[in-house]
Amino acid sequence: MSQYLQIALFIASLLTFIFVISCSKKHKMNIRYAIVWTLWSLGIIFISLYPQIVDYISNILNIAVPVNTLFLIMIFLLYLLSFYLFLKISLLNEQIKNIAYEIALIKKELGEKNE
Repeated sequence: MSQYLQIALFIASLLTFIFVISCSKKHKMNIRYAIVWTLWSLGIIFISLYPQIVDYISNILNIAVPVNTLFLIMIFLLYLLSFYLFLKISLLNEQIKNIAYEIALIKKELGEKNE
């Protein structure tokens, strides 16, 4: 991994870490998501400080250029994050549907009592 990429990764992940911590302190971000993003940024900080890990993984996977391994890792992690978020959206949609049914039942009961 080039020195420039290593420095850019470190700075970007450090800024992400600081931004996530400030958002969670101001209660702009749910603590569950703050933990996910904090772990994400700490992982990238770790990779930027120890680029030998990427070289080792590149050798195991027979990938010639370590930067391609880094992109592969990031794409995989983004894929997992996307799946997690879609799972949460699905659960929230189910909760919204159940709440809408409950509101409709309450309105119906109130309407019958008023008549």
